[in-house]
Amino acid sequence: MEKIFILWALVRRDYALQYAGSFLGISWMFLQNLVLISMYSVVFLVLNLKTPNTQDDFTAYLLTGLLFWIPLQEFLVRGTGILTDNRSLLKRSSLGIDLFIWIPFVQYVIHLSVTSLPVYILLFYYGKVTVLGAFGGWVCLVFVGFYLLLLLHYLSRLNVLLKDISPLIRLVSQILFWGIPVLYYPKGFLHHINALNPLTIPLDIFRTVVLVGYSPQFDWFGIFPFIFSFFLVYLLAKRKFHSIVLDHL
Repeated sequence: MEKIFILWALVRRDYALQYAGSFLGISWMFLQNLVLISMYSVVFLVLNLKTPNTQDDFTAYLLTGLLFWIPLQEFLVRGTGILTDNRSLLKRSSLGIDLFIWIPFVQYVIHLSVTSLPVYILLFYYGKVTVLGAFGGWVCLVFVGFYLLLLLHYLSRLNVLLKDISPLIRLVSQILFWGIPVLYYPKGFLHHINALNPLTIPLDIFRTVVLVGYSPQFDWFGIFPFIFSFFLVYLLAKRKFHSIVLDHL
């Protein structure tokens, strides 16, 4: 219980450092998420000229894809740099590296919770989601956060050793974004490319849980090789990088 209170204090401290001097403070993060979702939605709903009987389906498809991706991208980028950004505190305290890696996870849960509210309200309006589906989708996204957290144990430590890999991670995040069917349907050759992306099946599971009448587009058993790989990377980070990272902080 004591660690939970310490973790929450660290989360609040991290928010204060990120948004110190900002006019809108942390509200800027949520406003930015909503603006991004709105911009992508307007552009792609206009460009994808659907017939009236399929427009609502594509709108729900697009919104759930963006709700899945935007908080997850923040989590990926923030999680990679969390140890470097808290270098001085890590040196002065005995809290341990792992506790700090949980900071961006807590922030991810907060961000997706707030961002999901207007999205779910709109999906309720279209009749594409139920209360149970909305709650199930939130639980699904939390588990996706745990899934990505395995990889961030490695990336956050690698960021310390290589000084700063955040520009590379931002580039990789854009490749991951266009490699999952957020803004388009997975058809033909794209379907095979999407299957190679470790985030495709979690997105498909999320849409299946949330959307009324949505049919899975991928074989969910395909996620197990990715989980196994992420777990091996996690073990590598814990066993091989731990002492080395402490020396480089």
